[in-house]
Amino acid sequence: MSTTSATRTARIFLLLTVFTWAQIAFGALVRAKQAGLSCPDWPLCHGALVPNLKLTGVVYEYGHRVFAGVVSALYLLGAVVGWRDPALRQRFRGLFLGLGLLLVVQAVFGGLTVLLVDKSAGLARPATWTVVSHLLLGNTFGALALVTALQIRGIALPEPSLARALPAGTHALASAWLGCMLLQMVVGGSIAGSLQGLACAEFPTCNGGLWFPTFDGYTGVQLLHRCNAALLAIIGWSLSFRLRGHGRLGLAANGLAWLILAQIGLGAMNIWSQLKPHVTTAHSLVAALLFSTTAVLLLELRAQRAPAPAA
Repeated sequence: MSTTSATRTARIFLLLTVFTWAQIAFGALVRAKQAGLSCPDWPLCHGALVPNLKLTGVVYEYGHRVFAGVVSALYLLGAVVGWRDPALRQRFRGLFLGLGLLLVVQAVFGGLTVLLVDKSAGLARPATWTVVSHLLLGNTFGALALVTALQIRGIALPEPSLARALPAGTHALASAWLGCMLLQMVVGGSIAGSLQGLACAEFPTCNGGLWFPTFDGYTGVQLLHRCNAALLAIIGWSLSFRLRGHGRLGLAANGLAWLILAQIGLGAMNIWSQLKPHVTTAHSLVAALLFSTTAVLLLELRAQRAPAPAA
């Protein structure tokens, strides 16, 4: 296996990861600007390959589509470069093909968010389930792109793992984190997709200074989002404390702990600013970083469980 080829491929997939994070943030900006349906058709926009960018909101929605093309091109470049190396192709073909399939499915759901319009509340908006699916698929693609980059990088620049036993309960805590993280993404996507970000228009209280209002409708969903964020903070800092001195695994856990604090702060700012676009965009970006760092944590835990290679 060529270490030059591995290094080059790893760098392309790392760049793909960064661009995917930016695309997720760009999608949040489109939603915050209420431009998600400014192109009422798909894959064209107002029946044109290149629409009139002066139409309301089109520059955001069309820009999001163009940036998706850049992400697709980076994936193709990385997959082709990696596939040309027989050893990389043999070892990582599953990740290369899986990322390609995810990209296709994500593009389909991007189209569905435009084509399936919900008008039940008297305001045209994408169907909530398509928004949630689109969000989860995009974050999964970014996380797998990062995992691919790190695994290929490990070939070019190997780093010995620490021969230290993990503290008891580490895997249970990591599983709890993953479950709560997935729930947080689904609930957050549901709130965003239904345009109910201000169902609780105050923080830390909710609607009239109440700490425990009635859990009706999206008020309850918003409170679930807040309570689950607090639980994630507890789990994240517990993992960070337990895994101090455990090399890359400890770094990943520490990253989760600090990122969840930043995310809670941005969530509060979202309410205080009445969903200012730049705050909402930052909130989605940090969520993507959290999701990808979760994938890194799971990757490192898997490496700890793997048997040592024979001498």
